[in-house]
Amino acid sequence: MKNLIIENKRNQMVLKFNKKGFDNDYLISLVKRIEIEELAQKSGFTTDILNIAEQINQEWWDNNANGFLSGVNK
Repeated sequence: MKNLIIENKRNQMVLKFNKKGFDNDYLISLVKRIEIEELAQKSGFTTDILNIAEQINQEWWDNNANGFLSGVNK
């Protein structure tokens, strides 16, 4: 038996996993990732939000890197 079977049934996509082929924790994290992806698509986010997030991240590191990394050997 295959570890993964995908069936296309009218308005549904059915995924079947062989329990012996996958770790339970992996499958749970995969389903959670699919749920997050669905929510992200529904949110209507564009790639602009990723650019803003990167800018915020860079600004934080520019302002806080020295204090955050103090005591770390470079």
